[in-house]
Amino acid sequence: MENYTKALVDFAAEIEYRDLSHSVIEQTKMFIADYYAASLAGYRVNGKFNSVVMAVLKEEGGTEQASILFEEKKYPISNAAFMNAVYAHGADMDDGNRKSGGHIGTHIMSSVFALSEKLDVTWKDVIVAINIGYDFFNRVAGAAQPGLYSKGFHSTGIAGAIASGAACAKLMGLDRNGIYNSVSLAAFQSSGLIIIDESGQGCKPVNPANAARTGVISAMMAEKGLVTPRNPLESKKGWFHAFTDQVNETVLLDGLGIDFTICESYLKLYPTCRHTHSCIDAAIEIRKQIYESNYLLYDIEKVYVFVYPSAIKSAGTISNPQSQEEAKFSIHYAVATAFSKGNFSLEDLDTENQDHTIIDNLSKKIELIIDDSMENREKGIRGARVKVIFCNGRIFEKTILIPKGEGINSLNWDDIQMKMQACSQGIVEAEQARLFVEKCRCINDDDRFTPILSFLTKIK
Repeated sequence: MENYTKALVDFAAEIEYRDLSHSVIEQTKMFIADYYAASLAGYRVNGKFNSVVMAVLKEEGGTEQASILFEEKKYPISNAAFMNAVYAHGADMDDGNRKSGGHIGTHIMSSVFALSEKLDVTWKDVIVAINIGYDFFNRVAGAAQPGLYSKGFHSTGIAGAIASGAACAKLMGLDRNGIYNSVSLAAFQSSGLIIIDESGQGCKPVNPANAARTGVISAMMAEKGLVTPRNPLESKKGWFHAFTDQVNETVLLDGLGIDFTICESYLKLYPTCRHTHSCIDAAIEIRKQIYESNYLLYDIEKVYVFVYPSAIKSAGTISNPQSQEEAKFSIHYAVATAFSKGNFSLEDLDTENQDHTIIDNLSKKIELIIDDSMENREKGIRGARVKVIFCNGRIFEKTILIPKGEGINSLNWDDIQMKMQACSQGIVEAEQARLFVEKCRCINDDDRFTPILSFLTKIK
């Protein structure tokens, strides 16, 4: 039996700030800025769920230890981690990773930032802990795919607890045994079903929220010397056996401690399920061709979307969304909106205020077709081919193999500035949003950690 847990824990115990390259550190700072942009978006669009969760936490009360976004009062660390993860994942605009099939920053940063307010740590410590969390998540969840997803589990919650437990233990300065015990505690508390992409999508943030809270609590208990089960990942009664039928050791262990997976993770431009993004990119490109050729959208006869099976499974069953939550998981609506507007923004999630004359007409003409060639995990392909046929027989076609924000199409700081402006529109002044991104970009790694959220605690 391979001792996967030991290998990962050894990595976490040994890694220091000096082991991180300049590009890894800069990528981490960009992802921190993106985390807050996504949180603003989640605050804007997932209001009902946000208010319910926040009301419960206020009723519960507790020791004032850590900041919750958009609140002036502080809350217990575990509750702050929980609520901030709710915001970060509320609009589905938070970062993710193709191999692991889930979101990372929403639970890693929420747990690490909340815990950091209690500890005497620097930004160097925080950046190291974040990268420990990203590698644990992307490697463990990636090694369990596609079985984990096929069994109905949401990797963001299932592997997120383990990753947050490792990150928090590292931040607290625990030794190998302490990190091991934190990971073990988090592993057998892992939870989260992917049923939330079928209905009740507004509740989806509870999965990373539980992961963040579990990670914090696990590390705190491990610090107090709790001895936990051995071999939590590889045992016949352990994590891998429960959540997948096969472990990809290449994804799990290759390059461990050398290749940091935050650099292969992606950022999102659209507030929709990642499986819709290549479809949106392709539709936007075809729209440009259509207008340059003086054609009209009304004259489209048929739209074929060739996409990989898991995209259809996650976002291909809702053709006529009736809510913001459903709109995030509809390829039909995403493609029709992209054709109609040349983009897909937070405002487009509000299905009641759209021009349904165009969007509904286009949605009815869209047919999804399974195309296995549109996905190749080894080559980084997760794309779509969109083919538009006009009434006169004219055909426009575009293939996008890698959506914007990933791989060769990675975002830069200018893109993050634009995303922050879009996510904060109506609740934060443009100059304030710009300065906030610059503050993230210019983090002094030697400075003691303090929350970068002064303006976010004053929004009501």
